[in-house]
Amino acid sequence: MKILITAGKSVQALKLLAAYPTDTIVLADYGEVPLFPSEKYTFLSLGERNDDIIAHNLLNHSLNEGVEAILPLYAFELAEVIKSKVLFEEFSIHVLTPEDNQVI
Repeated sequence: MKILITAGKSVQALKLLAAYPTDTIVLADYGEVPLFPSEKYTFLSLGERNDDIIAHNLLNHSLNEGVEAILPLYAFELAEVIKSKVLFEEFSIHVLTPEDNQVI
C-alpha cells in the first residue's frame, strides 16, 4: 500500500516508518523538504500552508501520488481531513487517524 504521511519532517512521522515496513511511504510537509533519496520513503512538498484549502490540497497531492491511504499528523489537517473523509474515500483513499501522542 502507498501511504502519504504528513508532518514528514517531524520525529513522529519518521517513527511511523517502522509501523509500515512493507508499504511505500510518502513523507509530506509544507515548505521545503529534504531531497535525498531513500529506499524506504520519498519526500513531497505540499507547498506553502494555506488553511483555507487544507483538505483540497491533501486530496490533490494524494491523487497525484497515487496513494491509497493518508495519515495526517498536524492537528489542523486532521480536523479538515476528518470532515472530508467521505470525499477521500470516494477516490479510494483511506483516511488513517493517528494516536493522540502522534498529533502535532
